[in-house]
Amino acid sequence: MQVALTGASGFTGRFVTEALKTVGVECIPIEADLTDADAVEQVIANTDFDRVIHLAARAFVGVADWQAFYRVNQIGTFTLLDAVARKKPGARVVLASSAQVYGPGAEGLVTEDALINPANHYAVSKRAMELGAALWRDRLDLVITRPFNYTGNGQGTDYLIPKLVDHFRRRENVVELGNTWVKRDFGDVRSVAQAYAGLIVAEQPPQIVNICTGVVNSIEDILRMLSQLSRHTIDVRINPAYVRNNDVPFLGGNVKRLRDALPNWQPRTLEDTLAWMYNHEHESIR
Repeated sequence: MQVALTGASGFTGRFVTEALKTVGVECIPIEADLTDADAVEQVIANTDFDRVIHLAARAFVGVADWQAFYRVNQIGTFTLLDAVARKKPGARVVLASSAQVYGPGAEGLVTEDALINPANHYAVSKRAMELGAALWRDRLDLVITRPFNYTGNGQGTDYLIPKLVDHFRRRENVVELGNTWVKRDFGDVRSVAQAYAGLIVAEQPPQIVNICTGVVNSIEDILRMLSQLSRHTIDVRINPAYVRNNDVPFLGGNVKRLRDALPNWQPRTLEDTLAWMYNHEHESIR
């Protein structure tokens, strides 16, 4: 089997490339500007593949350029799906959406059937992608994934956990944070990559599925784990600019649907992830 992969050179894509090898699949990187319909059409037409994993997206843009979320995440995905449907009708396409579509009102271990309430342009663009992608279900075998927070080597320090790992590795004395008591589902990019690889080859994957661990930890838990790893203590100072009012105390993903689809899949523990990150040189890929 040959699987075309968009976003292959990104943080997650590198690990998905390796995970596909472990399930005996050849990875075919797809590098095209999703906002250029002609370029997407040409690349798809000239590429041999059986199925597609679509990771390429915009996660960060300038405040004034919020339109980029929709150009890439929504319209770009539709452009890709349309080209794939003509080149390979009936092909499976695994789409990376986001758990952010559940919105700020989500709480507990969220199931795929929970209320959808996206509250920022990134989340809205992903939800719009989900809704629009359904118009290709008559021509493609679509699997929509909703990953929760995940991290690993190569993720930039503008993300929380890489920031904390970097502070401990440099043995900083102080770190500024917001609400350290909130509990969240923190996955490992290697486990996420294995989930994508599993879903692309599974016999009957679900149409919509969370990628998560089903376990939550607080920022205080992470600080404690890193302190034990490094044998170093950092003074935490609460920066009011980082504090979110009315923050949900407990939020994670319900992992049952993913486990049912991939019985042999097992997420790594947060302790394992932090040790991996702390003990390896940090390489930031944006």
